[in-house]
Amino acid sequence: MRSPFRLRRVAAAAAVALGAVLTGTALTAPAAAQEIPEFSHEDCPELPAGAVPGYWLCNAVVVSGGEFSFGSFEQQLDSPMRLVYANGFDAETFEETAILASFESEWMQVQEGIFGDPFVTAVYAKAEAVDLDLVDGNVQLDLRVRLRNPLLGSKCTIGTASNPIELNLTVGTTNPPPPNEPITGSPPVDVSTDPWVVKTTLVDNAFAVPGADDCGIADSGNWLVNLIAGLPSDAGNNTAVFEQYVAAKSYTDL
Repeated sequence: MRSPFRLRRVAAAAAVALGAVLTGTALTAPAAAQEIPEFSHEDCPELPAGAVPGYWLCNAVVVSGGEFSFGSFEQQLDSPMRLVYANGFDAETFEETAILASFESEWMQVQEGIFGDPFVTAVYAKAEAVDLDLVDGNVQLDLRVRLRNPLLGSKCTIGTASNPIELNLTVGTTNPPPPNEPITGSPPVDVSTDPWVVKTTLVDNAFAVPGADDCGIADSGNWLVNLIAGLPSDAGNNTAVFEQYVAAKSYTDL
């Protein structure tokens, strides 16, 4: 299936997407002047052996706003997250492959400290990418959330590499179980032609979130994190809204 944030140079077709495809339709005219983030393609991964560069894109993504809420945590994304990945096609089979190169996010306070203490009793969190794939036009992004607090240790996470938070992000409309109701993303819109940048919104509110792992000495803090964060949290109680900009370059232009 076709995928997001890609430029497919097969025959004379071209497309850019991250959850939707712009092939066969006229691109939307550039939006009014707006602040566009800076992008870097320095982390673009090496292509697999035998890959044809013209069939591959390197995508630099900046998630500039939105929401990532789960359990009892309701977090607005007021600090950018940056993602670089490649996607392309086998020159003979046209089977698509995605390669995650880098993911960067900043620490955000998710729990205020007792009596306003910002250090010992406050809890901070940052998202970490585990894996990325493009399936049926959606972005499957596996995450874990690392927690920072002196009492929890340095290895405390919500979700793990083997049991991550599995987001199935779309620009379309979700179909979550209750109590969540369907929400809809927005397809890519050109906001710059030099460099080529699109803006889009990806959403998912049908995912589950596992409990805490490796918090405190010998997992002794897991129960406390789960109690405070309302974890594990079943599907239908969690929401991800990623408002983002994407700059895609063909490997022939890198």
